[in-house]
Amino acid sequence: MKLFEMMVNHKINSIRPDELLSLAKQHKVALTQKQAQDITALLAGKNINIFDIRQRQNVLGQITKVAGASTAREIESLFNNLTSNF
Repeated sequence: MKLFEMMVNHKINSIRPDELLSLAKQHKVALTQKQAQDITALLAGKNINIFDIRQRQNVLGQITKVAGASTAREIESLFNNLTSNF
C-alpha cells in the first residue's frame, strides 16, 4: 500500500465528528452533527481501507443504516473524491 493511501485510511479510521463535518463542507456534502457523530463512531478503529472496493461498499452499507441512503451516497461521493486521483 502506498504511503498516501495509508495516510488517507488512517485519517478515515480516526476522524473526529468536527473534522468530518469540515471535510463534508469542503466537498459540498450535506451532513448533520448527529450524522457525523454516528458515522465517525462507526469508522473508529475499524482499520477500513477505502481504496478497497469491497471494504468501501461494506462501510457504506453500514453508513446507510445509521445515516440513511441519501447521506451514504454523499459520503460515497466524498470517498470517491478522496481516492479518485490515486
